[in-house]
Amino acid sequence: MRYGPEHKETARRKILSAVGRGFRRRGYDGIGVDDLAKEAGVTSGAFYGHFDSKGDAFEAAALAGLVELREAVERFRAEGGAGWLGRFVDFYLSTKRTCELGESCALQSLTPEVARAGRETRVAYEVELLRVVEAMAAGLPGKAPAGRRKLAWAVLAALSGGVTLARATDDPKVGLQIAAALKATIDSLVAAAA
Repeated sequence: MRYGPEHKETARRKILSAVGRGFRRRGYDGIGVDDLAKEAGVTSGAFYGHFDSKGDAFEAAALAGLVELREAVERFRAEGGAGWLGRFVDFYLSTKRTCELGESCALQSLTPEVARAGRETRVAYEVELLRVVEAMAAGLPGKAPAGRRKLAWAVLAALSGGVTLARATDDPKVGLQIAAALKATIDSLVAAAA
């Protein structure tokens, strides 16, 4: 039975989602192609039908994670009105801080792996990261685009770094303290930019 091109694209999205979960959960060096294929419920041969290498799969997963983040920012902006950022920050500091690591944000969990990747992956990641920054900056206060971008970088870095710190702690109370401190800091940054 022959499948149409839409079937291959649907299969790739499913495999890419599973590969992303595998890399987030175990890191680039902590998981091999066989385990990535198993995570996706396919054979290693089927994996190679979609990706040329483990590195190719990692790059695709990292980029897809940033696309997911950008789309979330855009969704929060579209649905949240003037209070979109507060709701987004609350979501990130609660759900993305406490979810299973495989479901975490690529910005938080895959960026350290990208820093160790080859130049091609880092360049592609940078392009997508700049799109996330522009999507966030478009909804921030301030008249100057450069000022809004600067604020977007600060917010994204605080969220990513803060969630990374919180996930590394054992005591949930410490994670809550980190989240509360970040929320207050981000609120102050945004108020100063208004």
